[in-house]
Amino acid sequence: MIRNLFTKHEHRVLAGMTTQQAAQGAAWYWRSRQFGINFTSTYALTGVQYYSKLGLRQRVSVVSFEMGQGVGVEVDFSAELTDEGAVVGAVGAILVLPVAVAVGAVSYFEYENDANRMLFDFWTYMSSYSSDFQPPAEPSQVPAWAQGQRPLSTPAPAPTSEAVPRCPNCRASVEPDSRYCKHCGTRL
Repeated sequence: MIRNLFTKHEHRVLAGMTTQQAAQGAAWYWRSRQFGINFTSTYALTGVQYYSKLGLRQRVSVVSFEMGQGVGVEVDFSAELTDEGAVVGAVGAILVLPVAVAVGAVSYFEYENDANRMLFDFWTYMSSYSSDFQPPAEPSQVPAWAQGQRPLSTPAPAPTSEAVPRCPNCRASVEPDSRYCKHCGTRL
């Protein structure tokens, strides 16, 4: 049984970058927050983070697209409890008690507050990203409910024979026989 705790959807228009740069910035940000990232298309990605002790799975989906004078970026973020969370009593603690109780579980509100902080930090990073195009700094604080745990990131699926070759640095598509990325100059 999987219980969806919440889903958030946000959209912003960002100036000063391309859709490719927006997708790269989004990937950098969510990887720095220990999400396993998988590009579903050139300008769309999904990320998953899983805390096995709590049975908490967080998912993010980001799509960037051309929009007028800027780049539109849509983010869907959700959190859910899996069977593992129910087994340790986390469901009862989240639904009934507003404080940490069963095996380190915390209230729904703490998970949601953490999600709101990550989304706020994401938009702050993306707004500043267009001026320097650098990966974000590591997060300064670990949420109280996650202290002492490391998330198990979901690995990206193995590439298929139809996969487009991509630069390992900026994820731009590259020609199969290229030695350097035309976008960022990384040696391939």
